[in-house]
Amino acid sequence: MKRTSKIIGGIALLAFGVVWALELLDVINISLDGWWTLFIIVPCFVNIFNDKHKAGSIICFGIGILLLLAARSIIPWDDIWKYMICLAAVVWGLSLLFFSHKNKACHCDMDGEPKAIVMDGSKTHRIDVSFSKQEYSYAGQRFEGAEVHNSFGFTSLDLRNADITDGAVISLDCSFGGIEIRVDKDIRVNNDIVTAFAGVECNCNTQQTDGTKTLHVKGHCSFGGIEIR
Repeated sequence: MKRTSKIIGGIALLAFGVVWALELLDVINISLDGWWTLFIIVPCFVNIFNDKHKAGSIICFGIGILLLLAARSIIPWDDIWKYMICLAAVVWGLSLLFFSHKNKACHCDMDGEPKAIVMDGSKTHRIDVSFSKQEYSYAGQRFEGAEVHNSFGFTSLDLRNADITDGAVISLDCSFGGIEIRVDKDIRVNNDIVTAFAGVECNCNTQQTDGTKTLHVKGHCSFGGIEIR
């Protein structure tokens, strides 16, 4: 398959180069408005054949096509973001209906899931979810922090009955998806999430009292939702 994708990409770039050369030599006369979008379209088209999860490449390929249509004045630039949202919704919906992988809830003591790295002396779990649903439970375990990257999927972090380090940080990067975080009532949550076309619902303890541990939740969310409870 990689050999096929290389051939397809090579032919596309070769054809573009030849056509542009003929245009420069006045042998042919065609409009090349939006030629720069090919640097998005061609790699994404090739990645469709290479990537295991193809939805992301399909969306990027579609965005490249939309940019080309806008550059050629076929669709207005002012409305291009609306077309992009429609494209993402359609591809996301189809992937969930026909191509999504079933994921069982997993406990974080399972080998390799999720991966843990050491940052600023703390053991931080790194979680990446795309076009799927993942649920993680830290009950009875020590939790020092996490990095969560969620796109076109759903991620659940259950921190109830977990030994949360005071000042632990959860960094979120969520786009076109949802994240749920559950904590005990005696944990104070400091919400510092920046949103764009998204919503954050925090139904948890936000008051600082003596002996209360603090969990910091920060990051960005666009075209999605985050619930902390």
